[in-house]
Amino acid sequence: MIGRPPATAPRPYRFPDFEHHRLDNGLGVWFVPLPDRELVSIHLLTDAGAAAEAEEQAGLASLTARLLVTGTRRLDAAAFAETTERLGIEVGSESSWDSARAGFTALGSKLEDGLGLLAEMLRTPRLDAGEFDRIKSERLNDILQSRSDPGRLADESFLREVFADAQPYGRLASGSPETVGGLAVEHVRDFHAQNYAPNVADIIIAGAIDPASALGSVERNLADWSGTAPGHRSFQPEQRGGRRVVVVDRPGSVQSELRVGHLGIDRHDARYFPALVMAALLGGVFGSRLNLRLREELGYTYGARCAYDPRRAVGPFTATAAVQSEVTVDAIRELLGQLERIRQEPPSEDELRGVRDYLVGVFPLRFETTGGIASAIEPLAVYDLPNDWWHTYRTSLESVTVEDVHRVAQELVRPEEALILLTGDAEQLRGDLEKADLGPVEVIPAA
Repeated sequence: MIGRPPATAPRPYRFPDFEHHRLDNGLGVWFVPLPDRELVSIHLLTDAGAAAEAEEQAGLASLTARLLVTGTRRLDAAAFAETTERLGIEVGSESSWDSARAGFTALGSKLEDGLGLLAEMLRTPRLDAGEFDRIKSERLNDILQSRSDPGRLADESFLREVFADAQPYGRLASGSPETVGGLAVEHVRDFHAQNYAPNVADIIIAGAIDPASALGSVERNLADWSGTAPGHRSFQPEQRGGRRVVVVDRPGSVQSELRVGHLGIDRHDARYFPALVMAALLGGVFGSRLNLRLREELGYTYGARCAYDPRRAVGPFTATAAVQSEVTVDAIRELLGQLERIRQEPPSEDELRGVRDYLVGVFPLRFETTGGIASAIEPLAVYDLPNDWWHTYRTSLESVTVEDVHRVAQELVRPEEALILLTGDAEQLRGDLEKADLGPVEVIPAA
């Protein structure tokens, strides 16, 4: 029998050098020249994510971003599509909690024309009422369909139950049927006018460019962009209650989708790298403690994972697994046991080295394309991270020690106040959950 080949040391890698400028109107400009590439990727970011919208209009940022690719004041939807086809590009636009992004990848020779179209799309979007109605209808259908999927239902329900009432993060960034249903095209037009402006925007260009020439293109298309925007709201998320068990009832279900967790860290937490390594060791790689125990040793699941979701404000920490109904309670006990174990039992040097080397080794894979490199600049722009962030990233991971992992596990993993949420057949599960004394049990309908 041939054994598994031993892992070798990660190969050296250096993130490409880049330039950072700022135009007089406040627009941040980032260039990553890659002379060996033929393509160029452009990402234009604005501080117009879900954190900038009012809670009663949840989903507005997402709809606004999607509507941008349906035409400009000069080009209707058909003419806009024809223009992108002629340029050989596919323009996309989307939003997250902390930003909205529009961009495309094209041949370097199409930079000027593509940038002109992108600037026109951001500055003078068409925001057509008919296109809005179509996209709104698609969004409502997607939200409703997601609630028929046990995994997506569990994700949405976990956010609602782990964050206290009226917390922005206690829902999906795409909104709910109630909030999206109340939106009109006038709301999109107002949101765009108020939140898309150069003082809260950055443009990233990576690939086959000459920085001086690219800067000229940016200035020709965006230097006269005017206006100011307030940017995102600031808030401090709070968690709802202590240890609780919430069953989202899906009668007849033969599986349970588990979500166990609590509030985690924000993007600027000084413990970011130790927390990243600790979460990977606990449930972020195939050989993690959660996966080895629940999948390999017990056969309860095809995979168990956990991760932090750090945002501008404190995001959630969540452990996930899908298990058969009959082992639901045992799986929860085992999952909680691994959360407690990571607090009590520091990793061995070999265990830590394996996880750390994996994270260091896969690090370059995300930068194989110009789009991947442009995406890597985004957190520097959105979160104002230092310009040497990626140059020191590997060193920051390699410097995490056993003591660091143990310390952040004790500080950041809190099973005693974790929300235990599952989607499944409440009639089949409730009695065993109450007997297990995992916390107060509440049943809510999937609807």
